[in-house]
Amino acid sequence: MSVYGYHRVSTKEQHLDRGEYEIRTFCENNNMVLDDLFLDKLTGKTFDRPEFMVLKRIARKGDCVLFTEIDRIGRNKKGILEELRFFKEKGVRVMILELPTTLTDYSPMDDSLAGMLMETVNNMLIEMAASLAHAEMMKREKRQREGIEAKKRRGDWEDYGRPHA
Repeated sequence: MSVYGYHRVSTKEQHLDRGEYEIRTFCENNNMVLDDLFLDKLTGKTFDRPEFMVLKRIARKGDCVLFTEIDRIGRNKKGILEELRFFKEKGVRVMILELPTTLTDYSPMDDSLAGMLMETVNNMLIEMAASLAHAEMMKREKRQREGIEAKKRRGDWEDYGRPHA
């Protein structure tokens, strides 16, 4: 079994160290050997990120993938759920550090009903967290549109966008 971590930030100006630290610390505190850590500096709107694609390609049945937060997987609810389904169908365990119920392996439980209940709780929490990530993206886009429209109304449109070389 291999253990992989993945963390993403949205822009090249942002730093990956917070997520990298959280994943490494979690592994150390839980006696897990981190085989590799995949890091991207790209928006969560797309799932076609170089390091994420490598992670998806190399993760095998029995492996474990750690994410710090669900919105590090992506910002689109449908896409997040599809990616999680991809890992599940591959037999890869996903642990999301912000969702404590995902950190416990319930598969060895003797009581199959308890295991099913915990899987249901995990799925509900993941669905809710994915919805919140998606809603946050939608709010940010709305604020950006409103800001652009306000800038146009004020007549400040000339300095919008990247500076001209």
